Amino acid sequence: MNLQTLPGKLVVFVVGHTDQSLDTTDRVDVKSRQSAPSYPDVLPRQQIIRNERRECAGVPVDCVVKAYLPDAAVAEAAVDLGDLLAAEVLEFKRTLITCCRSILQELGCDQDYDEEYSVYCVAGYSGDPEVFVGLYGDRIAALLKNERIVLDEEEVRATLAASLKYGKDDLTIIDWDGAFIFDTAGDFQGNIELFEIANLQLLRSRLLDHDLDERLRRALRIVHTPRRVPLINAREVRRALREFIEIRTQSLLESVERSIGLIGDWYSARLYALTARKFHLEEWKANSTEKLEALEAAYTMAAQNFSVSYSARLEVLLLFGWFVLLLLYLAEFLIVR
Repeated sequence: MNLQTLPGKLVVFVVGHTDQSLDTTDRVDVKSRQSAPSYPDVLPRQQIIRNERRECAGVPVDCVVKAYLPDAAVAEAAVDLGDLLAAEVLEFKRTLITCCRSILQELGCDQDYDEEYSVYCVAGYSGDPEVFVGLYGDRIAALLKNERIVLDEEEVRATLAASLKYGKDDLTIIDWDGAFIFDTAGDFQGNIELFEIANLQLLRSRLLDHDLDERLRRALRIVHTPRRVPLINAREVRRALREFIEIRTQSLLESVERSIGLIGDWYSARLYALTARKFHLEEWKANSTEKLEALEAAYTMAAQNFSVSYSARLEVLLLFGWFVLLLLYLAEFLIVR
């Protein structure tokens, strides 16, 4: 391979959320040369919606549209480039992301909530890929961070340190916005699928966080308006508690999925764990847990306030009834006399 350039494949994907039906019968089972655990029906499974070819900036690009049922879609675009480190690659990558977003819009995905990621794939070389890292480490780090400026040496070292080797001639470098995969046999798809799953979990974490914020605001409104009509207030409190139970259950299920899906020292488990750390998925999970606890406390307070308020109203109504009954007895007594 000519060491003046770094030819390879650029794969860009965007993960989005939609309310449209994405059901399809074409499931994708990715095979990889690396060892991986087998947990049927635990990891999210991709399903192909369609394959197509589009032109992006005048360049033919292979696009795949996938689904993670029931509500997540992935638009993936791939193109071979003569030099992955060329100056115009960043701009072309933005064009590919725009193309992917246009595909997701056709599926009704929320434009405010999606996750984009770029994977730079290098194959067909011989020897240890650390040679390329030694030659192009600063440019690789800048590309992963979408930076055109020259990065500090410490920043370059920190970026390149988030890497994983399996065989002596492969290497995967992971960052927040993208990854570099060196694999002489071109076995990239297994890693890309794990990156898509990690981005899916990040998207779900963001959606859950937004949903919890909205529910917290609603719960505070319920807490601070205890004088509403009892039946309406009771209905609202019951609905809020039911929604809280549903979201709590869904959060636990997703937590189990993240925790059980990849276990141990398998290559895929280590790769996913490294990606999850880069995406701060545990911090997102901890933040959601705190908000769920705050939401539970707010709903409990709302239920207690309603109970006290409703009991007080019943006591007043009961006293009023006794007072009316006493007046009737007094009137009857006076009439009889």
